[in-house]
Amino acid sequence: MVKKVGFTIQCEKENILSFNSQIERVRSFGVTSIEVPICSTNVIVGQKINQNELRLLKQSLLSQELDYSVHGELSANLFDTDHLEMHKEIIKRDIEVSAEINASHLVTHFGICKIEDFENKDVYQSLMSQQQDAYSELAEYAEKHNVVIATETIFCVTPKHYAPTPSELSNQISKIDHKNLRACLDISHAYINSNWLNLDFFSEINAIAPYAEHVHIHDSFGKLKTFQPYYSTEEVSYGLGDLHLPLGWGDINFDKIFTDNSFPDHLNLNLELKPQHASYHEGSVQKVLELLNLQ
Repeated sequence: MVKKVGFTIQCEKENILSFNSQIERVRSFGVTSIEVPICSTNVIVGQKINQNELRLLKQSLLSQELDYSVHGELSANLFDTDHLEMHKEIIKRDIEVSAEINASHLVTHFGICKIEDFENKDVYQSLMSQQQDAYSELAEYAEKHNVVIATETIFCVTPKHYAPTPSELSNQISKIDHKNLRACLDISHAYINSNWLNLDFFSEINAIAPYAEHVHIHDSFGKLKTFQPYYSTEEVSYGLGDLHLPLGWGDINFDKIFTDNSFPDHLNLNLELKPQHASYHEGSVQKVLELLNLQ
């Protein structure tokens, strides 16, 4: 099994050169892979690649002797019929950028819809079919660029929306059956969504694990944010939302997840932690190394 420990870096003030010092810091903790947030850079402008920014990105990354993944635009939503072609074009640019920096996986979010669209089963099935067709096309495009799309488990964000479950995501990947379309299991997202929908969290993890070549790991309490606290620190106080906490701050049972499930042979376990928790980053990396039996 090829196991990689990754870490998502931040594009500070949309400045790609800010990546350099962050990479130096996290690799000293034992990180072997970096997730690059293309979504917060200016590498893609007007659905086209900004060659000057791409050049800066390659200069910053390609001499580092690290593995890379890419996180594409959070707004990409293949359930969005009105903007479907635009979303597909953005994902294609993300694939191209991923290829340019030799990234193995492109993370992009699974679809999300309004709750009334989910409740109308004909509409919802139409959206799932639309996304399935789009992913089939994009997987072929990704294969040509030697990139694997890792579609990410998400949660509904607000009670007015519906996010498909990890088992639904697993089912769609199985139907498409293309080696360049796999899953990104975001454990906190799956925890929040499972709790909100009154599903068994560990059963949902079990359904998606065989496809989850990429895993986003950070802690939370699995609670949807159903009101807006005054300060972001109060979200932590109440334990609400997708908090991106250091491992051990929330109540996710990571040991059970990695003991009870078999993940793909090629696995990247990528930490997504906030800069304000920098003093706890190294401890979370050490916990990931333990989970992967690399320590």
